[in-house]
This record gives sequence, C-alpha cells and structure tokens, in this order.
Amino acid sequence: MPDLDIVIPTFNAPPDRLGRAVRSALACDDVHRVIVVDDGSSVAPRIDELGLPAETPAKVVLLTQPNEGPSAARNQGLRAATADFILCVDDDDELIPRGVAAMLALADRLNAAGAVAARFNVRSSGPEGGTVLKDVPSEWAGRSLPDPADVFTPIGLFGGSGVLVHRRVPAEGIFFDESLQHGEDREFLRRVAGIGKLAVSAEPALRVALHEGGTNLSSQSKFPRRIRDHVVVLDRYPDVRSQYHMRHATTWLVNAAAKARVDGESWAILLAACRKRGWSISLKARVRRLVRGASA
Repeated sequence: MPDLDIVIPTFNAPPDRLGRAVRSALACDDVHRVIVVDDGSSVAPRIDELGLPAETPAKVVLLTQPNEGPSAARNQGLRAATADFILCVDDDDELIPRGVAAMLALADRLNAAGAVAARFNVRSSGPEGGTVLKDVPSEWAGRSLPDPADVFTPIGLFGGSGVLVHRRVPAEGIFFDESLQHGEDREFLRRVAGIGKLAVSAEPALRVALHEGGTNLSSQSKFPRRIRDHVVVLDRYPDVRSQYHMRHATTWLVNAAAKARVDGESWAILLAACRKRGWSISLKARVRRLVRGASA
C-alpha cells in the first residue's frame, strides 16, 4: 500500500479539539507523518498538550506561519509532505480509518490524481443537531469522476477537509488559490481533476463539524467576498459543463444575497455576472431585494 501524509491546518484550536483530529489521523493505516500547520494562533499549539499515545509523537510535525488563512496553511503542508498521497483534514474534523483506507486504496488502484469520499456531517447544536451521512451518487461510487467540471455539482463532497491528492499534484505546482476565501476547495479540485482521475469512494472517511453563528458562510458579513470569489471562479471556467453546474450555485447565491440585504456594489457584481451569461433573475429575488433594501 502507498504511504500517507496527513495535513491539518489549525488556528486557535483548543488542545482537546486539535488532539482529537491528530489522534484520528494517527489511527489511520500507512500514515507516514501528520503535519500540523499553525496559521498564526495567538497561543501556538504544543504537541505535548494533544494527549497523543506515547509511541506516536515522533510522527507529528508542527509547522508555523503568520496568519494567512487555511489555504496558505494547507499549501505549506502540501509542500512539506513527502508521502505517496497527502490528505487534508480540518482541526475540528475527525478521520475514520476504515474510510481513509478505502479511499487510499481506490485512488491507488485507479492511479488517480486525487480522491474524495462520503462523509458524516455533524452538527452539535441547533434544531438540525445530529449526524447525517452525506453519501456519494451511486453512479460515481468506486469510480472516477466522469468529468473534471463535476466538482462544481451542488453536493457536499468537495470541501477542503477530506481532500486526498497524489504527491504529483504539488509537484506539478497545483495548490489552493490563496487569493480565494470561498470556493477555493472546489477550484483546487477542478485543477487536480484536470491532470488525472478524481476517485470517489463510497466508504465514509471523515466526520465534518458544522457550526452555527457569525462565522457561518451564510452570514451577511460573508456575502460581499463570497460573491466576488464566486464570480472569479465563474469566469475562470467558462466551459459549458462547469457553467451548467455553477448556475445552480449562482441561483442560490442570488436568492441568499437578496435575503441577506447585501450591499449595492456586490449585488450589481452578481447581477452583471448573470446578465453576461443570459441567466435570468427570479422575480422573487428582485422583489425581496427591493423590499429589504441594501445593507449600509
């Protein structure tokens, strides 16, 4: 079996939370190293505070950088990795060893450039609290993605956490785009799938923590940057299949931006992107925008 480096970007994570992520990584088979990249935390993490089994700390590498965001932290980990495959996981998520092994074996068998897998979404609070399986489409299970553009399909498989790539990906200069704050995970996978197969494993490989509150991607404060990044990706992949998939995301963004009272400049950017492609704006969104008005 090929070996595996696991990259965990972290920022201000409590030791118990980061420790769970690291221990879940160490529990996976064929792990060469776990590379923790601290993104300028106010208090730097310490390996001896993570509650690791006595025989494993030597496998854990701690790198540091100024606060530059999760993409920059992942990229530093990708550059430092030397194993056959590299797996990224967030500091509040947990890997499932059996699922990681299945994903790694599938990627190796298909000689894939990367892989994604089914996952469990875990929401600890709110009316939708609980654990929900996010399965893969049956026609993709155990196979490679039919087309690179399918990473833009509106399903929750293509996040930055749980992305597995072959070492040839960073060797060929493919990294997360640090100029993007939203959509950078799918955009990265689109480029990975452009150089080789992207395997899709049906065995759940991780538990993804979902959070409520002001840092949620749907919060009003996130929309101006989210709209600008979305339009960048729209313009970057003008092929018919990519645009078909991204039209669904654009429709959702239009309705959500109207509801969130996004500022006038951001609204104009989003509408211009739709007009450029001949995509209509629903009457409901227009009315909602007029009634709610723009934020200050």
